[in-house]
Amino acid sequence: MPDSGTTALDDDVSAPGNDATCVVCPHLWREHDPLGSRYCTATTASALTRGCICS
Repeated sequence: MPDSGTTALDDDVSAPGNDATCVVCPHLWREHDPLGSRYCTATTASALTRGCICS
């Protein structure tokens, strides 16, 4: 099957819109790098309380 160029987060309904503020950290979702997106998504999904890793 050809790669459509999408990632798991593209299909993830828990990922907020680009203008939304992240529920884990004080940054806009569009300011997250791939690692920050994965970290904040996992933090939300697991209902964890941990600090921000955004650079």
